[in-house]
Amino acid sequence: TGNAWALFPRLGYQNRIEFTVKTAGKRDKFGISLVRGTDADVFYSLVVNDEGEETRKVNFEQQGTAGIGFLANGDSYVFQRPADNTYHIVITTDNSVCTMYINDVCCYTNRIYGIQRNCWSINSYSGSVEVTGLTVASK
Repeated sequence: TGNAWALFPRLGYQNRIEFTVKTAGKRDKFGISLVRGTDADVFYSLVVNDEGEETRKVNFEQQGTAGIGFLANGDSYVFQRPADNTYHIVITTDNSVCTMYINDVCCYTNRIYGIQRNCWSINSYSGSVEVTGLTVASK
């Protein structure tokens, strides 16, 4: 609830992360962060932003105490908010390539250096989110 996160162990070179997020309201904001540790000044996040009651947008952001926030040169992807506020997320990484799929309607790909051998997190930025069915497979 609110501004909170759950930090998970280091990832391998090739990963598949799968989970479901259920938001309590139509305007709740959540995401995942990669290359994140307890002492990371900068880490990278894929944020599912509220763009209105019916629209969501995946943004690439540099977060942490030394982060600059939204990266203007990174592409964003707009999609419709699911009617039941349930987001099935599948994230695959292969070295520095990260692809996030949401409900088979959104596919967002970016290059993020240092994913392997670093921690990651699932984040709530506003509202209330419930995460279920988390599985992680790494090579």
